[in-house]
Amino acid sequence: MQPLEIRTGSQVTVAGTTYTNSTRTLIVTPDPHQPEAINRGQLFVLCEPVGPLERNEHACQIVTKAIRQTFYEGEATSAASALRLAIIAANKALYQDNMRCAPAQRVTVGVTALVLLGNDLFIAQIQPTQLFLRCGGKLRAIPTHPSWDPAQVNVAQVALTGSLGASLFVEPEFFRAVLQPGDALLLSSSTLVTRFDPPTMTALLAQADVSTILAAAQERATDVPAIELLALTVHTPSPKPIAVPSPTPTHRLLPWFHREPPPPPRPTEPDPERIFTPPPQPALSPNPIPRPAPIDLGEPLAERVVHQPTLLPPSSTLGEEPSPSPPIDLGDPIPAAPPYGVRYRLRPRYEQRWYERLAWPWQMLSDWVREWQRERNLRRKALTVSSYVPRGRGLTYRRTTPPFPWPLVLTTVLVVSGVILYGMNLTRSNELQLALEYLTAAEERVAAVRTAPDETAAREALQRAQQAIEIVRASPEITTTNPGLWLRYNELEREYERLLAAIDHISFIEPTVLASHPLPNGIFTTIIVPPAMSGVTDPDQLETLRYIYALDGNREASRLYRIPRDGGTPEVYLEPGQIIGSAIVGPLRAALWRIDQVVAIDQAPNGFGYYFRQNNTWNYSKLGSSEIWITPERLDVEEYAGNLYVWGAQPGEVLKFASGRYGDTPEFWLNPGVTRDAAVLSAIDMAVDGSIYLLQPDGAVLVFSFGQLVGQIKPDNLSPPIAEVTRFIITGSPDAGFIFMLEPANERILQLDKRTGALIQQIRVRDGTRVDLSQLSALSIDTSGSRPLLYFASGNSIVRAELPSPPRSFREASTP
Repeated sequence: MQPLEIRTGSQVTVAGTTYTNSTRTLIVTPDPHQPEAINRGQLFVLCEPVGPLERNEHACQIVTKAIRQTFYEGEATSAASALRLAIIAANKALYQDNMRCAPAQRVTVGVTALVLLGNDLFIAQIQPTQLFLRCGGKLRAIPTHPSWDPAQVNVAQVALTGSLGASLFVEPEFFRAVLQPGDALLLSSSTLVTRFDPPTMTALLAQADVSTILAAAQERATDVPAIELLALTVHTPSPKPIAVPSPTPTHRLLPWFHREPPPPPRPTEPDPERIFTPPPQPALSPNPIPRPAPIDLGEPLAERVVHQPTLLPPSSTLGEEPSPSPPIDLGDPIPAAPPYGVRYRLRPRYEQRWYERLAWPWQMLSDWVREWQRERNLRRKALTVSSYVPRGRGLTYRRTTPPFPWPLVLTTVLVVSGVILYGMNLTRSNELQLALEYLTAAEERVAAVRTAPDETAAREALQRAQQAIEIVRASPEITTTNPGLWLRYNELEREYERLLAAIDHISFIEPTVLASHPLPNGIFTTIIVPPAMSGVTDPDQLETLRYIYALDGNREASRLYRIPRDGGTPEVYLEPGQIIGSAIVGPLRAALWRIDQVVAIDQAPNGFGYYFRQNNTWNYSKLGSSEIWITPERLDVEEYAGNLYVWGAQPGEVLKFASGRYGDTPEFWLNPGVTRDAAVLSAIDMAVDGSIYLLQPDGAVLVFSFGQLVGQIKPDNLSPPIAEVTRFIITGSPDAGFIFMLEPANERILQLDKRTGALIQQIRVRDGTRVDLSQLSALSIDTSGSRPLLYFASGNSIVRAELPSPPRSFREASTP
């Protein structure tokens, strides 16, 4: 593709004032010294804000800044994906900024972003904005207005909810074109499309001057309060002058005998046509100096070697050709042997390996025995003939060897074995004594915790005791093979855990896994445990009470499962696509226990539906006015006295459906002045017990009564402090009971007093348990029995455990 030259111009008019440099437009041409930015291409952005005039520039600045930063600094692999991620990042930044403002002050922004990479033009658009593109002599308007395309008889109006800043979810429309010289395009506000017809706009974009296009477009929109314009025209780049280097003088390239005097210096006057006219060539002499005759070196060396006579072997007269291989070297190739030395070279002890140190006594003993035999043989040979031995008394012709010194070898083995056993016993005794001293020191540090004056000093003493216990745990003598030390160590561990639980209010549970999610990566977000109901004789209700129920966390295809109370494989109870009467079940968003049965809420294309059981079959009722609800990140539905309370369908508002009238329009439960509070907007979970409780990520709980804020519960005296809680539930009557919070970041479940917010206990699991509390996602408590039972979802498992009793004071002595 041929290279292009782009000419751009922008103009923004607001309230009769024209700006050539505004935050509503953005033109970025990468610097030649930034190859990564050049690979992304040129960026052109036009924004059309919708909202209060005083916040329009601020919103456009947030959008253009986020698009530019993410497009050029992101990790996308292509220009199109980088453009999509940039628009998503801009939408998130503007949405977060809008959430800090009152609803009347929120601004949404439509945007059209272009990326020019070579001849390819990538277009991403979020309405309301307008693009006119003249490419290859054809005109196209994006989006196409009904007045431009009569075939479109049902064209929806611009949906402002789809613009940037209206929701966390946005998806731009993408287009692509290939530009050629003579093409042009105009980005403008959405109102400009009604001021032009296709022939007029085609004639306007045929202009090569950007200022002419902007002026004509501005003239048609003089009565518009605010209009944004950005025009681009495509041209063939003008040829750049090519600098011709000064020619090298010819006399420098010729031999010395052809060299001529250098030409006279050229005039220094500037010549404007010099870069296009070749320089004059110097004239060569017609009578060059003749070359000298070459030197005669005689016959070539190769021919001389061939003609030179060589000495031939005598066998050549027999017709044998001389061997072309070189003569054989019969010299001795073996290098001189090193001088004799000792067989075992002695080295320092620190250089010897362990097996060398172990074999050293045996090696010395073997050398001593071998030397003793050699001396004895020498003494035998030294005997003279005069040493007469009578025949039959030791005289033999066989070769004899001295007897092996078995007593000496056996004595050596016994001595060495005794030394080794003594060393092992001494080492074990020292290690045992050291472990006993460590254990005694750890017991003293644990006993010092109970005498601390306050909880702060007790916590410091407990840390010192923990260090001593870790040293004892690392000792090799503290094992089950040593019952005395092992029993003392177990008792020390139990006392440490009791003191830790007493100071930090920590309790440990013994979990039992009831079921696992049938999908490999599935999680549960809601657990429903039916309460105990006396006097129930209906077989259908009795069947319902035999199970616990769990809601899947998949937003696209979430299902409702039921699991036997004693554990088992989850089975699908309600799933998307199932036909209930005239309705088709959509993805389930919430489930809860209402009076005597399980109910579920789904999200269908035409609104949210309410599913309930009757005569052991599912029935359906549409929730009133749910077709206008936004798509929440999490829909929380709670039940009290038969009424349904919905949080998440309306920002900062609780919707109340009266019992039995779920098809009617719900009422707003909170006072209008409360819904604009930032603390209410940032709530993440809701609970109802007559009053309504809203949970903040930092653990604070807002308490509402009759639509008004009446109190706040703030947990304190926690070690470690709360990082981020995700869910909570309320138990007991309105005047008494507890608050249970899930905090996966610190792997714990917090139990608080409902009235004062005082910490009752931190519920954890011991190390080595296969249940991981860092993936807590749901919690339910069954208080119908003699002792409350915890049911919680961790990862893909549903776990049951008894609620432990709160720990005693750290000053109390442990009971035997």
